[in-house]
Amino acid sequence: MIKLKTDKTFNSYILESYDYKQTKEAIQSFAVANGFESNLVYNDTHPDITYIEYSNKKIPIADIRTKVVGTTFFSPRFANKKIYVIYDAVNLDVDTQNVLLKTLEEPKDFDIFFLVTTNVSKLLETIKSRCIIIRDDADIDYKRVLDLPYLDDALNILANLKYAHISDIMNFADNFSSKENNVRDLIMIYRCALRDVFAYKKTLDKNLINLKEKEMEIITISNTLSFEDIGKLIDNLDKLSMSKDLNINKKIAVYNFFEV
Repeated sequence: MIKLKTDKTFNSYILESYDYKQTKEAIQSFAVANGFESNLVYNDTHPDITYIEYSNKKIPIADIRTKVVGTTFFSPRFANKKIYVIYDAVNLDVDTQNVLLKTLEEPKDFDIFFLVTTNVSKLLETIKSRCIIIRDDADIDYKRVLDLPYLDDALNILANLKYAHISDIMNFADNFSSKENNVRDLIMIYRCALRDVFAYKKTLDKNLINLKEKEMEIITISNTLSFEDIGKLIDNLDKLSMSKDLNINKKIAVYNFFEV
């Protein structure tokens, strides 16, 4: 389930989810909580909310230019802010993302952008670096993650990744060489941790950290890794997730995750 905080808002978000219906409901609730008139929001008729959607089709660059970039200079009509929702953002090609990039780099105070996608790794690093990334966490049990016996080791590897010896990483990866369930748990740890690391590094807001009991570790990792490092680790995590069900040496798959 996508969860959007309404006590503090940002200009640009990437929402990674396969459940677009639930994601739309989260955005609608976010809008209403920020003063948008509810009837207009839920009837999809609010003039300050723009939806761009081309299911399974390339999103035309002309639509981004005219419906998004070309309208950002206009003030909201009814609300205090304007919201742009781009569904299937995975269908934005490189040229179209670059057209959108400058708007994300220098947003108007009253503009909020939501890029909804099933795969955040398909977006340009420059796009990702300017957005708060929120992933569907319906399948994440934070209490269980905090109870995993190798959580501290997993976080320690990230905190010292720049200085870790190959043997240290291989020794850690060896724990998962033949234990598929443990690989799944490790993926869950890093889904939680990297989400928290990116959110904190982007905002310096401790309230965005979900693993509260590991707040200091999350802050240490965010101070150690660059945005580029975090982006590569997130991409590597997607590859590790895909490999967990394949006939691939688990030790090597885990080791490859740490390559930045």
